[in-house]
Amino acid sequence: MNRLRSYGQCKAQTNSAHKSTSECACGILRDKIWSGQKSLKRTLHLAILITVATVYSVFVPLPTAEGWTVLQERDPDFRDYMSITFTSKSTGWVVGAASFEDFENPGFIGYTTDGGASWQKSEIKISADLAEVYFLDEKHGWAVGADGTIVTTSNGQDWEPQTSKVGNGLKGIYFVNEEVGYAAGESDTILSTKNGGRSWKVLQGGQLGAVGDDDANMYNAVQFLDEETGWLAGVRVSPSTQGQSALIQKTTDGGQSWVTKETGGKEDILEDIFFLNATMGWAVGENGIILHTDNGGESWTEQTSGTPETLRSVGFADENNGWAAGGDFGVGAILRTTDGGKTWELEDSKEKLVKVFVLDEKNVWLASSTGAIMRAK
Repeated sequence: MNRLRSYGQCKAQTNSAHKSTSECACGILRDKIWSGQKSLKRTLHLAILITVATVYSVFVPLPTAEGWTVLQERDPDFRDYMSITFTSKSTGWVVGAASFEDFENPGFIGYTTDGGASWQKSEIKISADLAEVYFLDEKHGWAVGADGTIVTTSNGQDWEPQTSKVGNGLKGIYFVNEEVGYAAGESDTILSTKNGGRSWKVLQGGQLGAVGDDDANMYNAVQFLDEETGWLAGVRVSPSTQGQSALIQKTTDGGQSWVTKETGGKEDILEDIFFLNATMGWAVGENGIILHTDNGGESWTEQTSGTPETLRSVGFADENNGWAAGGDFGVGAILRTTDGGKTWELEDSKEKLVKVFVLDEKNVWLASSTGAIMRAK
């Protein structure tokens, strides 16, 4: 049984009570925050961040996972990290939310040129939290987040906003080249661009706060192998039945149409999807679920993770060597396989891990929600 209330239960209760989704107790769906509520929200956010920062500094132990070198014990300014990526063994980026020193512009981007040993903050004011970042090379990158936020860089350090045409939270971003890219997020939202993001097209969804009796898809991750073939992972919610189902969809026409793939009746929210090539792929999510395909996503089978923790990220260096990571507050899980996921070895990290990035077998990084950065030895 899921430890969090399901998307479907959240939506059904919210709809029946005639409340906005921002009032839903399970906090999974995000709705529009009216301007009159913003000052109160920011004040509460500030108080929570100060309290959490104090607790972390006193009570939370540092990461102690074997086989990993701690590059950064915790973000020095108590920022919240959401994702990390690298284009080489020295150059990488991290995104998330700034702490109480700038809660008017919480979006945060950091970069490193020494493999993660030290980080610098990019000087850009972003009025929304950032959830994901993707780089094609050391110059060209994009990041997405709350309220339809998309920002881009052409030199790896200086960022500028792009217009997404939506107000929904965006959770995933992927580019196949400098021109063609895709983004996905809440309330069925899928976007595409053919000019590097100078203009974005809404392929589907994009309606802010779409709460009702209709089923809806919430996308947490997107990946493409070329301009035509790609995958989405997340959850499909059914308010009328108060239910949900693990969701994997595939397109072969550049996102114009999507086919939902069978996941074996699983109800777990999928947090990430990773394809090594056109045939081999993995998806991970709630309750330690790991799904695997060896036929291009046409069918999926479950692998045994050995953990009940939510797995938030997965990556592979080749068909055998892979990693998955996740957890919740004060509890982290690192999984390692050397046989394509037939067996997974589990380590506890004592940190909620939000991302594992695999450049190759010898260059793997982990990021925690509190800003700990670890690198595989």
